[in-house]
Amino acid sequence: MRLRGIRRFHWARDVEEALSLLAAYEGRGALLAGGVDLARSPRDDIEGLIDITRMGYAFVEGKDGKVRIGATSTLTQVLEHPLARRYAGGVLAEALSRVASPPLRNMATLGGAVVSAHPWADIPTVLVALGAEARWQGEREEKAALEDLYEKPFRKIFRQAVVLEIALPAWSGAFAFEKVARSAYDIALLNAAAGLGVEDGRVVWARIAVGARPHRGERLSWLEQALVGEKPAPELWNKVAEEVRARVEVEDDRRAGGGWRREVAGVCVRRALERAAHKVGL
Repeated sequence: MRLRGIRRFHWARDVEEALSLLAAYEGRGALLAGGVDLARSPRDDIEGLIDITRMGYAFVEGKDGKVRIGATSTLTQVLEHPLARRYAGGVLAEALSRVASPPLRNMATLGGAVVSAHPWADIPTVLVALGAEARWQGEREEKAALEDLYEKPFRKIFRQAVVLEIALPAWSGAFAFEKVARSAYDIALLNAAAGLGVEDGRVVWARIAVGARPHRGERLSWLEQALVGEKPAPELWNKVAEEVRARVEVEDDRRAGGGWRREVAGVCVRRALERAAHKVGL
C-alpha cells in the first residue's frame, strides 16, 4: 500500500458532507467504501480519506422487474440478495460469484466497480449489457447509462462526485455470463454477457457485450440487430461464433494474444446466448 501521506480520516454522515470534505482537500482527498482499488493505488498525494459507507446507500430494492442497488453495497450483499439472484435469469449472481475471491467480494462495492471500471473487469461488461444506469451527485445530481458514461472521461467526473446508486431496467427475457481466466479468482482474459427475449419462437431483442479484449466491455450492436427475427437453434449459435471471430475488436497484451482472444470471444458469446436461450425455456 502506497498511501503513506494520509493525515486524516473522516466518516461522512451524508452526501453533502462527503462532497464538502472532498472539495476541501482540493484533489488530495479520496472517497473510501470498499477500498480495494484504493489500497493498490499508485497515488502518493492523498492526505484525507472520506468513508462514505454510513450514508445509507447499501441497499438492493426492486419493483416491476427493475432493480436499484446502492453504490456502497458490497458485491457479497448483492450476490446474496434474492432480488439480484432472480433478476434477468440470475445473471448478477452468476457474474458476481466469479469476481475475485470471497474475502474481496466482502469488501468491494458495486459503486467502486462502476467507478474503477478496469478494462479487464467483469462487472462493467455485465452492466453495459444490461443497460444499467448510474446516478451520482456532484455540483448537481446527474444520471447516465454506463455505456454512455464510459465514452466520457468518467474517472475525472467521479473525482468530485459521489456515486449513489445503479439502476437496472426490467427485461422480459434472460441473460447469461461467460468468462475465461487462468484461475477461478483471476481477472478475465476475456468475458462476455448476453441476453435475449423470445416471442413465438423468434428473437425479439438481444443484448451482447464483450470485455477484457483487453479493452472495457462494449456492446456488439451489429450482432444484436442481426439476431432479431432469428429462430434460436444450434446452427444460429455456430453462425454467431463465426461472425464474432470475424468482426470482434481485440488486441494483444502481456496476458493474451489478439488471435487467441478472437477465438475465445466467439465461443464465449455463443455459450452465453445458448444459456440465455435455455433460461427462457428454449
